[in-house]
Amino acid sequence: MSSMGFLKDFKRHIDELIRRLKRVFIFWFILLILLMSFPASVFNIQSFLEGSYTPLSVFIVNTMANYVLNSPLTSTVNLVFIAKDLSMGFELWLLSAFILSFLFSIPHLILEIWRFIEPGLYEHEKAFLRKTFLPIIGCFIGGCVFGFTVIVPIILRAFVTVMMWFNIQPVVAYMDFISFVVATTIFSGLFMTTPLIVYVLARIGLIPVEPLVKYRFPIYIGVYVLAAIITPDGGSFGSAILALPVILLFEVIIQMLKRSIKRTNCCRG
Repeated sequence: MSSMGFLKDFKRHIDELIRRLKRVFIFWFILLILLMSFPASVFNIQSFLEGSYTPLSVFIVNTMANYVLNSPLTSTVNLVFIAKDLSMGFELWLLSAFILSFLFSIPHLILEIWRFIEPGLYEHEKAFLRKTFLPIIGCFIGGCVFGFTVIVPIILRAFVTVMMWFNIQPVVAYMDFISFVVATTIFSGLFMTTPLIVYVLARIGLIPVEPLVKYRFPIYIGVYVLAAIITPDGGSFGSAILALPVILLFEVIIQMLKRSIKRTNCCRG
């Protein structure tokens, strides 16, 4: 292929990628406006008829906060929320709508990326990615649910318990509390997908399998250290609860990779 033909194909692919990213941006922007302005009170007819107005993003954030604070692990925790400045309400309103709209637009982003790369893949590559796509998404969603329902309350209780040792009344900026909940939830979801991502990269040859099998115990120690970094309590119970499912999933993945190595060696033999 001549350099001119290569440049034309490259430009065509870039134009297609930009066109697909524009669709994602438009979809995200529409979600952003809806989350910022759509009245959540419409789901409660009585409140809606009385003229009560709460934006959908604010309703979702408050629902998440109430769930965390009313969890069995945090039911005895007494937090006092404050605002650091007068504009914090507007900042939280915009930030919550931005983060939620981004999260809700991720499936559309993944779909557009898949449609962009699919024509360049072989049939066996397409079949493999389709087979692993849903488990990866499932691990991410499951990790987010696990982080939100288990990790967040445990860490929050640990924080408040240590404060009570020193007779400190926990007075927290609401922005910091929501940021803690969202960050811990998302990081938990990403952390849970790591073993499956490693499996996909190993199966397509981007990561060697033998070192993963040989040095898996140092990898598990690294998983625990990373969990200690992600969980703000700095280790101990919360880190162990987050690290244990990931380590078990890693072990399952490594056993699957060992079987694939044996099958490959048998075929060669």
